[in-house]
Amino acid sequence: MEIKQIVIWGHKLHSHTHSYIHNGFYLGFKSLGYPTSWYDDKDDVSQIDFSQSLFITEHQVNKKIPLRTDCLYLSHYVDKGDYEGVPKENIIVLKVTLRDFRDDPQDTIYTPLKDGEKHEYHSQIDGYHCLYMYWATDLLPDEIDQNIQRISEIQRSRTNEVNFIGSVTDVWYFFRQICLENGIKFNQSGATFDKSSVYNVSIEENVKRIQTSLISPAFQSQSQLVERYIPCRIFKNISYGRMGITNNPIVHELFDEALLYDTDFVQLINKGIQFELNPDKEETVVKLMAFVRDHHTYLNRIHSIQNYIHTYTSFTLQV
Repeated sequence: MEIKQIVIWGHKLHSHTHSYIHNGFYLGFKSLGYPTSWYDDKDDVSQIDFSQSLFITEHQVNKKIPLRTDCLYLSHYVDKGDYEGVPKENIIVLKVTLRDFRDDPQDTIYTPLKDGEKHEYHSQIDGYHCLYMYWATDLLPDEIDQNIQRISEIQRSRTNEVNFIGSVTDVWYFFRQICLENGIKFNQSGATFDKSSVYNVSIEENVKRIQTSLISPAFQSQSQLVERYIPCRIFKNISYGRMGITNNPIVHELFDEALLYDTDFVQLINKGIQFELNPDKEETVVKLMAFVRDHHTYLNRIHSIQNYIHTYTSFTLQV
């Protein structure tokens, strides 16, 4: 059965951390010309024809999603009782690689996704097909190309302040303290999860703030390192025109060890600052930007979804 439209369900923009993932898929599918809409439980959809839709949703916000046997559901986790009346073969459980391996049965077999990116897999658990992938930058390839063309301007826009968009967890608190102790202003915004908050920033403003930051690291907590979690922040920062900085060995390996990497925060911060004095820094950053453009946008993730649907379901999602 051919999929006619894409429906994002739940987590409107800025309402939840997952809303930015939904936004990435929304922008990606629209750019490819798919009829694409975005609803949640508060919307009146009584007059909407959802036949032959691909629904993209998340288990915390899928309780009022239209249930149809002619639709395919890509659901980030599934709770008991979800999708009543919908055949399991119409449901793909979207999981995060490599983090979610920890919760899977020990005998789970992971098959690398055909024509997918590194660390994208298929498994079958409890009768559900499971797709393992990670997130991506929120820029489209042509937008990254525009940043590549502006790389000298972007590098010159760097200030002596650090701009951070997100929640100040333990690693970011530590980073903030180091900045303040060295006379570097630390500016934080976003992560309110309140759509009406004045502290929300648009994608365009997010890009600008990261571009003008002294350095733009993608630090991760110890728990995320143990889980081997690959964050979207590293893809975003690089696509915006900044050097990739990570304390995660899995992330460093994903980029063929071309990032600035260290397990010591202080050393890693110093490496980041010293890199800005490198006369050849633009060439290094552009190579990383091109790698993200070619492998880690939501168009790449959509391509993997298309392949997955063709391989493991009775539906088709045309390119």
